[in-house]
Amino acid sequence: MHTLSRYFPAYAILSVAAVLIVPVAALEPLWLTIIAGVAALAAIPEHGRRGAWPHLYPALTWLLAALVIWAAATSIWSIDSDRSVSQAFELFLFAAGMTILLSTALNLDAPGRKTLETFLVVGFAIGLLFVLFELTTSGSVHGRLMGADPLLTRAMTLFELNRASSVISIAVWVAIIPVWRRFGWIGGVVLVLVSGFAISGLQPGSPFLAITAGAAVFAVAWFVPRVATIALLIAIAVGLLMIPFIPDLQPLLTDMIRGLGLSEFSLHHRMAIWQFASEHSLARPFAGWGLDSSRFVGVGQVATVDDAPNVGFRNVDVLPLHPHNALLQAWLELGVVGAVILAALFASIVLAIRRHVRGHLERAAAYATFTAAFINAELSFGIWQGWWISCLALAAILLTALVMPARASDSPGPA
Repeated sequence: MHTLSRYFPAYAILSVAAVLIVPVAALEPLWLTIIAGVAALAAIPEHGRRGAWPHLYPALTWLLAALVIWAAATSIWSIDSDRSVSQAFELFLFAAGMTILLSTALNLDAPGRKTLETFLVVGFAIGLLFVLFELTTSGSVHGRLMGADPLLTRAMTLFELNRASSVISIAVWVAIIPVWRRFGWIGGVVLVLVSGFAISGLQPGSPFLAITAGAAVFAVAWFVPRVATIALLIAIAVGLLMIPFIPDLQPLLTDMIRGLGLSEFSLHHRMAIWQFASEHSLARPFAGWGLDSSRFVGVGQVATVDDAPNVGFRNVDVLPLHPHNALLQAWLELGVVGAVILAALFASIVLAIRRHVRGHLERAAAYATFTAAFINAELSFGIWQGWWISCLALAAILLTALVMPARASDSPGPA
């Protein structure tokens, strides 16, 4: 075990993950699950060398454990028990792997952190440049890989890079820490502006909103962190408490969308999805339909979306795989119990940032990272998707390594 740990020291494990996260997300985001899994396995010998059990902050540990246990329990009454059991086992593996990697991040020394910072900046730059290259060449690389019709290449590329834009909107607030430390505030501002430009070119609404909101929270947290804390806690509470009232709010929200001139079809479709998911979450309000059962709740049912112009179709699946909203999906599948646990987990992260992260830059970046992740989670993707959990976990792990105090170095460290 000691021999293995020399080949897989903490800084090397995290540095490899850091350099790969954005380039891999831009090329094939599903591979993020492999990166997270391999990193967790490689970290086990490092813990063996130190003879230490992986550790987290108590509140996070208990809430994460409660979420996994309750999610597994829902398989008893799930409408697809086999699917729920399988997903619960995956959640357990993710929780265990994240615990190991977070503990690894907390034990990084100063030389190791310096190496991690370099790898993170290089990896982010490579991934961002690749996205910009795809935008300027109408997706030449993705087009060749997919064998797409040249007339459709750009549209398909924009779709294929949607996940990458979400990863960038989160990872930019982790990468800003080493960039700011090395190049000052000008370097940090340039990083955010270029990232925002790339995301806007890809045209997905949620990631652009995420990076914009992240910038606003970054500024607020720099000067008045208490306000940022309160605002994020309120956002979490509102996201949870509004779920039962979405059907009543739907006309108001639709009118608001029209008033703002937002005609994106996916946005109007999402409103129909949320209304359907909210209504069905109230059908089983306490225990839910079972973990990962969203894909079965609306099978065969369609919704008519007739208030979005310039689209060639109107009838769409009323619930395609998941509700595209983390807290709503938790309530639908795990009931109010699971939704409250997930909301409490989100809130505990915000409070952990306030209590344990020091320094204007580090604290502002941590709040901005959470903001971008929360907005993406509330507007896109399924919360249990492996690549998405891996993205969130890797961002949290790398952020922890950069904002928490480095331990005293007991070895020569990286050359």
